[in-house]
Amino acid sequence: MTYSIVEAKTRKQIMDFIKMPFKLYEDDPNWVAPLTMIMKKTLLGPNNPLFANGVHVLLLLKEGSKTVGRIVTGIDEKVNEEKNTKRGYIALFECIEDRQAAFMLLDASKKWLKDRGMTFIEGPCSPTNGDDYKGLLVEGFNMPPSLMCSYNPKYYVDYFEEYGFVFEKDLFAFYFESKAFPLDRFEKVVAYSQKKYNFRVDTVDKKKLDREIRDIHTILEKAVPESWVHFSIPSIEDIRKEANALLPFIDEDFVYIARSNIDDAPLGVVVGCPNFNEVFQKMNGNIFPFGVFKFLYYKNKIKSLRMFVQFVVPEY
Repeated sequence: MTYSIVEAKTRKQIMDFIKMPFKLYEDDPNWVAPLTMIMKKTLLGPNNPLFANGVHVLLLLKEGSKTVGRIVTGIDEKVNEEKNTKRGYIALFECIEDRQAAFMLLDASKKWLKDRGMTFIEGPCSPTNGDDYKGLLVEGFNMPPSLMCSYNPKYYVDYFEEYGFVFEKDLFAFYFESKAFPLDRFEKVVAYSQKKYNFRVDTVDKKKLDREIRDIHTILEKAVPESWVHFSIPSIEDIRKEANALLPFIDEDFVYIARSNIDDAPLGVVVGCPNFNEVFQKMNGNIFPFGVFKFLYYKNKIKSLRMFVQFVVPEY
């Protein structure tokens, strides 16, 4: 096959970048199409903390006029400065089942990063510095992914390893059914703990979002381990951007902040969200003209929950 690499700059090229996976996964019943509008905001919008941290490029792999692969390549200058590293990242890798095609995309990313002085490549990373599209799925192809969990063809893992990428860490997604949870037992433990250590657990208050964001930032500053060399604690403004992006999906009943009863100091946070992938799978990436009606209809029929953030300050 004769392939070429093109930088996605124009409106049409950006849409080709977004739409490329739709053809790749069209026969996979477990794939969940991203909402085109949200992916466009991720790639072009000002509220993306990762892209705001440094330069990046969107690359398309073309076979004639047909788009058969894509990749984001970039540099998180904030993390590199804080951790004294020269790391580049790749994200949103998608490619047809062809080793030559995959290696050509990775070669282009490697050259782009090397030309800018980088000595190390990691990925696939989340394009938003979150959980979405992070890593490669290696087990669990028998069911649709939950919200912000990765999904990809099995051959991606082989291509990355054959190219020279080496395993760094496992990310686990745990699954359980609510009927198996010993609620009575934990209610007693929670009541005892709150009394003994004099703290309470509040639901997040959207009307006091600035306070909630500041408290979450305080918790992260204390709770994130120094050993997380790839993680830069987001600024208050970054958290605000992420919160604004998630607000349409956030249910206050699933976001909690623990605080001291003595001085209201924030002690911990947990963030959950209804698993909107159950809805997105029925929308095929489209909000208009009919996707919005599907969203409104199916969002009240969601049966699962995705818990994706939990931090507690060390002394608690």
